[in-house]
Amino acid sequence: MNSIERIEKKELRGRILAVLDYNYPAGLSEKLVLQSLIAARFDVTKRELKAQLAYLAEKGYVTLQQVGFTDIDLARQMVKLTASGKDLVDGNLEADPGVSV
Repeated sequence: MNSIERIEKKELRGRILAVLDYNYPAGLSEKLVLQSLIAARFDVTKRELKAQLAYLAEKGYVTLQQVGFTDIDLARQMVKLTASGKDLVDGNLEADPGVSV
């Protein structure tokens, strides 16, 4: 991965947190997060979003929860900003080198 790709990923992660911060304390569906990013002209695929959400969840900045009924294909992934994620966005935590806020 080149330096431009690394910067783009950091910016994408920061934008994801900003989208979730706008709706805090409620969460958003993964689909709405994706639509928000596309509307902001981010070139992001569903697969890339899943990878970045996994990264942010492992860092403790977001939670991911399946809701609905998976057996009849009525489930969706909900994404919610955690208190740590909120603190990062608000500047109350030391900057994370993997996230550009």
